[in-house]
Amino acid sequence: MTQSTEPSAGGAEQAVAEREADRGATGRDEDQATGSVQAGPRRVQRTVNFERTVLERARAAATYLAAYEPQAGVRSLADIVNPAVEARVAELEAEFNGGKPFRPVYRMPAGRPARNVPRPDQLEHD
Repeated sequence: MTQSTEPSAGGAEQAVAEREADRGATGRDEDQATGSVQAGPRRVQRTVNFERTVLERARAAATYLAAYEPQAGVRSLADIVNPAVEARVAELEAEFNGGKPFRPVYRMPAGRPARNVPRPDQLEHD
């Protein structure tokens, strides 16, 4: 579940409306993972799993830099994670998508993806 770090008007009602829109005509959650990006606050909270040693090093760096090296521009763990993720995504876009952003995704399916799944542009339509 995405949680905003900034208050928004009508947040609960909007969340219910988004869940209902995701369910579609069948009344069930669809497996559809792509669609339009929802407008919202600039930052969102997500749960991400890290290797323990990587997380410990990043937290130590963020804590030290925030306290003793203000010129580093690191005030929180997010100040380390966001630029790193942005750089990696740019590498992946360049290598696998001609340097263009990947198609927007507003909800990812749970679990690991199956192997040898055709890309969306390779699917046959009836």
